[in-house]
Amino acid sequence: MYLSPHRLIIRSCCLLLALAAAPGGAVNAPAPWTPADGPPDTAYQTVDELRSFYKLADGSRATRKGAYTIVRDDASVELGPGARELRINGVNIVLGRPLMRDTAGKLLISRDDWVYWVDPILRPTYIANREKLDTVIVDAAHGGRDTGVTCASSHEAEVTLQVAQALQKELEAAGLRCILTRTGDYFLSDRQRVDQSNAIPNAIFVSLHLNSSHAKASGSAVYTMAPATIGAEEPRPSNAFSCKSSALAYALQYTLSAEIRLTGDGCNHTHFSLLSSLTMPAVIVELGYVSNPKEAAALVTPDYQTRLASALARGIRNYARATAPDAAIPVAPAPPKKAKPQPRKEPAKPAVEKQKKREQSRSGKKSRTRK
Repeated sequence: MYLSPHRLIIRSCCLLLALAAAPGGAVNAPAPWTPADGPPDTAYQTVDELRSFYKLADGSRATRKGAYTIVRDDASVELGPGARELRINGVNIVLGRPLMRDTAGKLLISRDDWVYWVDPILRPTYIANREKLDTVIVDAAHGGRDTGVTCASSHEAEVTLQVAQALQKELEAAGLRCILTRTGDYFLSDRQRVDQSNAIPNAIFVSLHLNSSHAKASGSAVYTMAPATIGAEEPRPSNAFSCKSSALAYALQYTLSAEIRLTGDGCNHTHFSLLSSLTMPAVIVELGYVSNPKEAAALVTPDYQTRLASALARGIRNYARATAPDAAIPVAPAPPKKAKPQPRKEPAKPAVEKQKKREQSRSGKKSRTRK
């Protein structure tokens, strides 16, 4: 579990290319959020404007009551029902600013959330300065005198190292270079982790942690450094990679959800100090809750650790493919299409089959008689 929040972040830029939403009169209208044009100095945009600009069709599917849902061929997006709730293909995303309605009742979404969450996930090919991924830096949290939280018969530092080592094997087998910030049970400060990572060019940073809360809390969560426009006090290096980090966070959470059913808290922008000075796309991954007896028992087993590593490796590979310079695929996988029902073949009736056999027998006898 990471416990060092920090409020220093910087601004980043990304092309404003986003999926649009359904019109205000859709059946699945969300709860009536406070009518407003947004907080001071905060730009909001109506979903109708975005829909019109991108000439996208609306949708009507909804998995949650009160959610405002939009669908296209390669993605399903739900806004609400909570003011900061967003789902893309079922993955939870915590918005940096609340959804609102203007005085005419039209739904508004923060332009920051659209630029730094929705667009990098749905259209990663428009992220600026895309490069072929060379190296994955895997950071096993804690270590040495800093054991982290207790996890069943083990502790956080040991479990994260074991998952990191399994992840390294998976990535290297897939042809990616992988470097661990620590390879044994020893202490590293955040500054040491950042300095050694920033010395490696064209890399991404994935820090592994365990979470703790109440006994019913479960699942994974992935955090990125918040964009400079949300709660910024001064510039920080990591926010030059906000869009890439968001795409990476989603790719990891999607595979954890799809392969291990770890829906959890989803993706969130935050102010963790470990991420603030990194000069690369970077995320913190909470692999599960040690306060949940079932998850704690699973987290210490080699089989479950291997499953976690496999899901993380697949997410990283999906991210690498989607953000490659020549990529033409989204990082958000398309919802599965329903197979068309095949017409049912009625079995031949026994009486009809017997009649056919009799006719065939008669025709055979006639042909032999003629000969």
